[in-house]
Amino acid sequence: MVDNLNPTSQFHPYQPMKDVPVAERESSGLQPLGKLRAYAQANPGKVLAGLAAVVIGLGLLRRR
Repeated sequence: MVDNLNPTSQFHPYQPMKDVPVAERESSGLQPLGKLRAYAQANPGKVLAGLAAVVIGLGLLRRR
Protein backbone atom coordinates (compact mmCIF):
# COMPACT_ATOMS: atom_id res chain seq x y z
CA MET A 1 0.00 0.00 0.00
CA VAL A 2 1.36 3.40 -0.96
CA ASP A 3 0.67 6.43 1.20
CA ASN A 4 0.13 9.40 -1.10
CA LEU A 5 -0.50 11.91 1.67
CA ASN A 6 1.76 14.89 2.17
CA PRO A 7 4.03 13.97 5.12
CA THR A 8 3.92 17.55 6.44
CA SER A 9 0.13 17.46 6.71
CA GLN A 10 -1.08 17.09 10.28
CA PHE A 11 -4.54 15.85 9.32
CA HIS A 12 -5.56 12.42 8.16
CA PRO A 13 -8.74 11.78 6.14
CA TYR A 14 -9.73 8.74 8.23
CA GLN A 15 -12.40 9.17 10.90
CA PRO A 16 -13.52 6.27 13.11
CA MET A 17 -17.11 5.07 12.65
CA LYS A 18 -18.05 6.08 16.20
CA ASP A 19 -16.75 9.62 15.74
CA VAL A 20 -19.55 12.24 15.74
CA PRO A 21 -19.08 15.27 13.47
CA VAL A 22 -18.82 18.62 15.23
CA ALA A 23 -22.02 19.85 13.58
CA GLU A 24 -24.00 16.98 15.17
CA ARG A 25 -22.51 17.19 18.67
CA GLU A 26 -24.45 18.55 21.61
CA SER A 27 -23.91 22.30 21.86
CA SER A 28 -23.87 22.37 25.64
CA GLY A 29 -20.69 21.68 27.56
CA LEU A 30 -22.67 20.53 30.57
CA GLN A 31 -23.01 16.82 29.87
CA PRO A 32 -24.00 15.73 33.43
CA LEU A 33 -26.99 18.08 33.42
CA GLY A 34 -28.35 16.40 30.31
CA LYS A 35 -28.04 13.01 31.99
CA LEU A 36 -29.76 14.30 35.12
CA ARG A 37 -32.57 15.79 33.05
CA ALA A 38 -33.09 12.49 31.22
CA TYR A 39 -33.14 10.60 34.54
CA ALA A 40 -35.66 13.07 36.00
CA GLN A 41 -37.92 12.68 32.97
CA ALA A 42 -37.74 8.89 33.21
CA ASN A 43 -38.23 8.73 37.02
CA PRO A 44 -40.23 11.75 38.19
CA GLY A 45 -41.45 10.04 41.36
CA LYS A 46 -37.96 9.25 42.60
CA VAL A 47 -36.77 12.78 41.94
CA LEU A 48 -39.78 14.32 43.69
CA ALA A 49 -39.35 12.01 46.69
CA GLY A 50 -35.67 12.91 46.89
CA LEU A 51 -36.44 16.60 46.81
CA ALA A 52 -39.08 16.16 49.50
CA ALA A 53 -36.58 14.29 51.71
CA VAL A 54 -34.04 17.09 51.29
CA VAL A 55 -36.59 19.78 52.16
CA ILE A 56 -37.77 17.87 55.24
CA GLY A 57 -34.18 17.29 56.36
CA LEU A 58 -33.29 20.94 55.96
CA GLY A 59 -36.43 21.91 57.86
CA LEU A 60 -35.45 19.66 60.74
CA LEU A 61 -31.91 21.06 60.80
CA ARG A 62 -33.20 24.62 60.76
CA ARG A 63 -35.26 24.16 63.92
CA ARG A 64 -32.15 23.50 66.03
